[in-house]
Amino acid sequence: MRVILSTAPARYWQTTNFMLTNFPPLGLAICAAAISPPHQVKIVENAKYRFRSHDLFRQVRDFGADVVAFTNNFYPDSLIIQQTCRELKEAFPKLVTVVGGQAPSFLPEEYIEEGVDFVVLYEAEETFAELMAHLDGTGDKDASQILGIAWRGPDGEAIVNPRRPLLQDFDHLKMPRRDLLPHYPSFTNPGYPSTAIETVRGCPYHCKFCTRPTFWGKHRDYTRERILEELAVIKRQGFKEVMFTDDMMATDHAGMYALCEEMIRRNLQINFGGALRADTAAKHPELVKIMRRAGLFFVNVGFESYSRKALKDMNKASTIDINRKAAENLRREGVLILGSHVYGAPGQTDEDLNLITRDGMEHCDFFRMNMYTPQVGSALFYEMTRDGRMPSRNPEMFNQFEYLFDDGKDPQDMKWGFVKKQLQYYLDPGTLKHAYRNKTAKERVIRRAYVSAAMFTGYRSLRKVGIEIM
Repeated sequence: MRVILSTAPARYWQTTNFMLTNFPPLGLAICAAAISPPHQVKIVENAKYRFRSHDLFRQVRDFGADVVAFTNNFYPDSLIIQQTCRELKEAFPKLVTVVGGQAPSFLPEEYIEEGVDFVVLYEAEETFAELMAHLDGTGDKDASQILGIAWRGPDGEAIVNPRRPLLQDFDHLKMPRRDLLPHYPSFTNPGYPSTAIETVRGCPYHCKFCTRPTFWGKHRDYTRERILEELAVIKRQGFKEVMFTDDMMATDHAGMYALCEEMIRRNLQINFGGALRADTAAKHPELVKIMRRAGLFFVNVGFESYSRKALKDMNKASTIDINRKAAENLRREGVLILGSHVYGAPGQTDEDLNLITRDGMEHCDFFRMNMYTPQVGSALFYEMTRDGRMPSRNPEMFNQFEYLFDDGKDPQDMKWGFVKKQLQYYLDPGTLKHAYRNKTAKERVIRRAYVSAAMFTGYRSLRKVGIEIM
């Protein structure tokens, strides 16, 4: 069979996709490896088309696709993915549509009822391979026997099969089909490509606003030899930079230290970045040092807040002092810090909100802030749903720029305060200076942040007057 794997059509709220274009959809490359051969696979990074969403239909026609499968982690993308699946079926009646990722795993019935043929639940590799074998007639299981899928029953009802057991051994998995991914520019080596690698699946922490614990289940690691083997393959393929897509790097401090030692001994010479907890950076300066020697240039740290009460209410397991010490240790080693923060968390006072921009701009090379949003599948989402504190279930409202739950605050005041905090960062002379230069990795990140912020503002403003470009 001919299978197209795709991301969601571009929408204005996908600002992180536009800014951090170095994070390719590795999950699609992993799924492509799981089914090829025997199937012929094409990856269409649909988000890259921006104004040309119709190109996906041209790709389906020219490739002669039998199946189109979307990855859908961000719940606001669900409506456009469901709509695109319906339109694809109208244009190509024999086409089979599949959706996987976090949002459909938590709400599979919604997708089946909206016309999607199959939903792959949670971890996809083995499930997707079995589903493809069923569709091409070579498998020995019918739809009712495939663990980890949802499908449409004979009367049109959504049937959700039992969940597939978690993978425990990753060494047997094929290397991701990075050859099918488009070019992603490197931050550190302009002109060279960047790619991504997964070394850990799941997160051992339980932040209330995060979906990772409920989606991935138990935290599991790839073996060190598998990681080193894959890094060597990545280097031979000509990549100069790699992003760790792990929910959190270095949760096993000793394991990361040993991996970095071996990367240095084998002279891999490849720059890398990824997410790192503030307490790891704060309490283990020797780990930060050897990670830097091994090639670490960039970290995304979830500082979230500089309010003790807010951090406690988020179940963040961090403190203000840890946040500050983490920034100090990373800065000492010359690691670029993208600091993530949340605005509007329960318990945050006006003073706390002012601290976010003041301390955030001081501790970060790039300051990032999202509205405190109850993402579908998170503990916060279930808590707010149970308590009847979410006035809307429109997926497009869950985009991290809307103040979505009821806690007595005026949503418009909160949104306007959020905008003012963002402008405080983007109009800061020091930030503007870096964006104008655009020569170093730091300046390239900030330049892309300006572009994504301008895209978000422009597209959202057009939508308000009834013009929908993206």
